[in-house]
Amino acid sequence: MSPSILTGNKVAKGGALGGSISASKTQPQRHATHDSALVDARLKIRPKEALYLLIQLKAMLEAGVPMLASLRTLIKHAQTSKQEKVLQKITTIVEGGSDLSFALSCLPNCFESYIIHLLAAGERAGALDEALERAVELVRKQMSLRGKIIGALAYPCFLLFFTAAITTGILVLLVPKFEGMLMAKPEMLPSSTKIVLAASIFLRSSPGLALALAIGLVVGIIFLMKNQRFKGMAFAALSKTPIIGNFIHKAYIARSVTTLALTLESGVPILTGLDHAHDVAMLPNLQKMWRRSSEVVRDGLPLHTAFAEADLPPALMQMMIAGETSGSLDEGLRTAAVFLDRETDAALKTFTGLLGPATVMIAGLVVGFVVVALMTPILQLSKFIS
Repeated sequence: MSPSILTGNKVAKGGALGGSISASKTQPQRHATHDSALVDARLKIRPKEALYLLIQLKAMLEAGVPMLASLRTLIKHAQTSKQEKVLQKITTIVEGGSDLSFALSCLPNCFESYIIHLLAAGERAGALDEALERAVELVRKQMSLRGKIIGALAYPCFLLFFTAAITTGILVLLVPKFEGMLMAKPEMLPSSTKIVLAASIFLRSSPGLALALAIGLVVGIIFLMKNQRFKGMAFAALSKTPIIGNFIHKAYIARSVTTLALTLESGVPILTGLDHAHDVAMLPNLQKMWRRSSEVVRDGLPLHTAFAEADLPPALMQMMIAGETSGSLDEGLRTAAVFLDRETDAALKTFTGLLGPATVMIAGLVVGFVVVALMTPILQLSKFIS
């Protein structure tokens, strides 16, 4: 690792971007762990806020404003108290003679490690403005993918919530009107009707418990989705389904390839770039693929040989081989990333186009089950009476 990056001192300009296999040249956060007094894990800002700070800092540096003056100006115009505290922390560390990348590494819950490595490589090469531009682009892409997934799931989630509300209304308001008639001949009731009656009685007799269970279920799901291990297992399970799996698989291939391309363009060593590609891949099978690629590169073999048996688009393999052959792997990966983004958008359109009707069908089946379970014995009883 470069001593200047290890100690947080300013780096001299010059030096080529990229071309290194060693993963030890851009690890500013390792020094931060040795100086725990500078690390503040309590401060936390959202990715959107981190992106805003990077964009503003990039604009001011490009305008020729010195680093410290830029940071002090950003403190004065901070939108929230959290942003102000984060900027004050960064400014204090930079005032002590450290690099920006080192300052960001002292805030582990504010900035992702791949951003820190991008900036460290840019500082080492005297191209911090270019590194900031790539960091902004990468964060935007990550947020765009997240937004696409959330947008695709928003309508089905609303529809399922609406279905649950309608079903609850039927069970609480409608079923009691027929309960006396249905219980007149309980031996004639089918199992489906008994289930509906039991659910209705439970909701009316223990509304507080039912509400607590519903809230507990929602809170439990939210808690589990914040657990990285569970999230990985959930994504792994969904990635094996026919339509959703195709979208998720392509989305996270695009995400990891884009991360690798931009980190290599910024001069981050390839092994470090592969580590970041692994971290953002999320899916266990993709993460295994990136671990294998690190082993292959460490053994001195071409990167594309690690993907010979991987489930990757043929076009990606061709672009990767072309990039390695021409000595411009970063450009080949950038082209592949653009191609994968288009593939992801196409898969997303297919996914959203089928998700809406599928959700409507599920909602119809749930409501239909309750209605049929309620009406079938009533019709049978009316025939018996007549």
